Amino acid sequence: MKYSIFNTLLPYENGMFLLYNSLRHKVIFLQKELSDVLEHHVALGIDGLKTVHPDFYGYLSEQNFLVENNFDEIEDIRKITNQIDNDPFIFLLTVNPTMNCNFNCWYCYETHVKGSKLTQEKKDAIKKIMKRISDYEQLKLFSLSFFGGEPLLYFKNDVIPLIEYALEQQKGKRHELTLSFTTNGYLINEQFIDYFTIRNLHPHFQITFDGYRNEHNKVRYIGTKGSYDTIVANIKNLLAAGMHVRARINYTNNNIKQAFCIIDDFKELPQRTKDELLVFDFHRVWQTDTKGSDVNAANDCMKELSDVMRDKGFRTMVRYSPNNMYNSCYADKRNSVVINYNGDIFKCTARDFTTENRAGYLSSNGELIWDDGYMEKRMNSKLNNKRCLSCNILPLCNGGCSQHSLEHLNDGKNYCVYTNADIEINKIIKTKVEEILYAQA
Repeated sequence: MKYSIFNTLLPYENGMFLLYNSLRHKVIFLQKELSDVLEHHVALGIDGLKTVHPDFYGYLSEQNFLVENNFDEIEDIRKITNQIDNDPFIFLLTVNPTMNCNFNCWYCYETHVKGSKLTQEKKDAIKKIMKRISDYEQLKLFSLSFFGGEPLLYFKNDVIPLIEYALEQQKGKRHELTLSFTTNGYLINEQFIDYFTIRNLHPHFQITFDGYRNEHNKVRYIGTKGSYDTIVANIKNLLAAGMHVRARINYTNNNIKQAFCIIDDFKELPQRTKDELLVFDFHRVWQTDTKGSDVNAANDCMKELSDVMRDKGFRTMVRYSPNNMYNSCYADKRNSVVINYNGDIFKCTARDFTTENRAGYLSSNGELIWDDGYMEKRMNSKLNNKRCLSCNILPLCNGGCSQHSLEHLNDGKNYCVYTNADIEINKIIKTKVEEILYAQA
């Protein structure tokens, strides 16, 4: 047997040590004496432990902390990743109806294009690809998402016709159709919600906050009016209608300090709504994700505030809890595309939608035309980084996403997606262990 490369042994609490395996998502707590014995035999050869402590050796083997000598753990990760990312039973289609927006957030990476919207020709081409997707005999899930810009700006004229067409194409088919919106939430109103409730549709929404009320209103406002209270009210109305909301908190070193107060505006919600429909998701504003004591302090604060929110009955997601292999990014999946209002196609929504950056285009007859072998280049980009292939959290991080891999092709293939790698990797492990303990409580 051999010691799994995905094992990590770390000091824990009260003199105990934790042994965590990132592939199996299992943890064992060890007293120092047993931890020392394990470390000694990891260095000298793990099979020696079988003689010194056969019961411990047997347990480690049974729980997959030890694996067969001829078992290639990296190849196993490749197989799992390829199976998930090449799943033929799903298709994820994202449409940007516009690159215009009603806000002007300072950190936005997109070039806003006033007056941009879908032409009838582009809507017809999108409908044609929808038909192609819906006609896939093996299709089980068709996910239709709307992004932007602000996708609700032209909801009636440009979004509704696409939803109606997708619903029409689903008739008589076996696949499930899901709808989702990434929106700032300001334009949601009673008529918007009624459109879905009348049709018994329950879209998922991602709606962002920029910290608590005062900090948020400094970033997102209409004229001199802040948007925080309007967005809170709109989220509550969505939840009351049975719709799922991921409230994404875009945090910085400054706004994180009071961000947990957001839950005070949702404390009256029924616990079932908190458990089933609402989740708070923390994401650092990418322009502020650099090294430094202030960044580390803010990240620690984010984790602490997440724990406070969870203790008060709210679900939270944090950057220190990745699951990028089994729940890989939409952009990693072969059957996934983002169509811009002008027909340019992309894989990732977290980049500027300029024609110079496009991965191809949508033809007038609804075909995806990828530029210069782009699709295969992207699909083969992951798990080539030397540093990742020797990392103990590879099954969690999976080397980041394929966008990271493409952007680091010229970096000598020895990069890490975490700014403070050693510190953050240990925080990830401890966060995962806390999740195990929380689930067992």
